[in-house]
Amino acid sequence: MAGAVVVVAVVAVLAFGVFGVQTLFTDDEVSEAGPTFDSGATAGAEPAADPAGGEPGAPASTAPADAPAVTTVATGAFEDVDHPGEGSATLLTDGNQTFVRFEDDFSTDNGPDLFAVVYVGEERIELGELKGNVGAQNYELPPEVDPASVTTVAVWCKRFDSTFTEAAVA
Repeated sequence: MAGAVVVVAVVAVLAFGVFGVQTLFTDDEVSEAGPTFDSGATAGAEPAADPAGGEPGAPASTAPADAPAVTTVATGAFEDVDHPGEGSATLLTDGNQTFVRFEDDFSTDNGPDLFAVVYVGEERIELGELKGNVGAQNYELPPEVDPASVTTVAVWCKRFDSTFTEAAVA
């Protein structure tokens, strides 16, 4: 009987501590607003109306009038790899900073040790721990990475070297 208790304890430690099976039964939902750039630009903000004769009723920007415009560099849809994934990823830049945004429609399985990553060719670049397996979230691209060179955005499990889901971006 004592041997069975030890075996059950070892299996439980492995299942929860090493393999993280509890994450299969929970979702970590996030809902971040679009990124705010150091320049003051915000994703989704409309350009400010020209004060000398802007169009009446034009939407006001939340960014300063002299803030650069945010442009979309690339977009892609998440597809299943080792786990199911859906939703979209967008690379946004103001010319100085670039963010990778997992949009509101993003979801994948939960798991242990998950990271948001991008690929430039065969090189994997970690952007940070995944904030949640469901919902909108932002990750800053390192300044030395040319956003136009990013080919894929992915969710990668470091512990098991497993790609959960990925989005080819163009």
